[in-house]
Amino acid sequence: MTQTTAPRVRTLVLLLIAVTGMLLAGAGPASAHAALTGSDPQQGVVVDKAPTQVSLTFSEKVAMNDDSVRVLDPKGTRVDAGKPSNVSGTTYAVRLHGGLPDGTYTVSYQVISDDSHPVGGAYTFSVGAPSKTSVAVGGQDVGGGVVGWLYGLGRYVSYAGFTVLAGGAAFVLACWQRGAGVRALQRLVVSGWVALTAATLALLLLRGSYTTSGKVGAIFDLDLLGQVLQTKTGAALVSRLLLLAAAALFVAVLFGAYEKRDEEEKRDLTFGLAIGGTVVAAGLAATWAMA
Repeated sequence: MTQTTAPRVRTLVLLLIAVTGMLLAGAGPASAHAALTGSDPQQGVVVDKAPTQVSLTFSEKVAMNDDSVRVLDPKGTRVDAGKPSNVSGTTYAVRLHGGLPDGTYTVSYQVISDDSHPVGGAYTFSVGAPSKTSVAVGGQDVGGGVVGWLYGLGRYVSYAGFTVLAGGAAFVLACWQRGAGVRALQRLVVSGWVALTAATLALLLLRGSYTTSGKVGAIFDLDLLGQVLQTKTGAALVSRLLLLAAAALFVAVLFGAYEKRDEEEKRDLTFGLAIGGTVVAAGLAATWAMA
């Protein structure tokens, strides 16, 4: 590597590290999960007249689907009508059927925090006077269980895969170009790509179950997968898969055509690979910020 090329490559590598750090840190302020801060009717209250809607206020904006808020009568029958809507700010409401009889009603909610983590819970209110109810009330176990454990594992594997893939490629270009022909280093970088790709596919499949029922059987539910693809997190995971296809081409060139070039030809190819690798790596890092 010439004296003029080396500083440029080092600059690009430093830029890659800086951009990656900023993009991954973008999710930092949203590290706390959303929490229910208010409701109407309030928890445990007894109202004289049946309300026309139930509204929930959270500590931050949340994502909802048609079943995110359910209101159940004492027998466990749903009495909500239509899907939840954003009333204002962080307050969301769902309309109720008219003519509700007296008794205790259960409000169950399951939403997605701004940090992509599912949050659920339930509480009761009564119309006229409290009554017995067949609905079990308690904090919902969302984001936990086997599916939650697998989803967490997938996230950490994806972090590790990205670090090995981007770091190994940067090491070859900036520090040890002859390493492009070393099998152990080739296997390391390729394993990083495989780990990140496999983890991303797993996260895409697990996402639907992770944010809803948490059941293992729902992992391959195509309807849930379709819903996931319409969310911000789903779009980020699909974008990551597309970028990984470009990363595969980059790795093939780095350990194929690049390794076979002589020193003179490598000079020109090094800078081009550094630019391309920086763009792909920054794009991959951006998918975490997107989600």
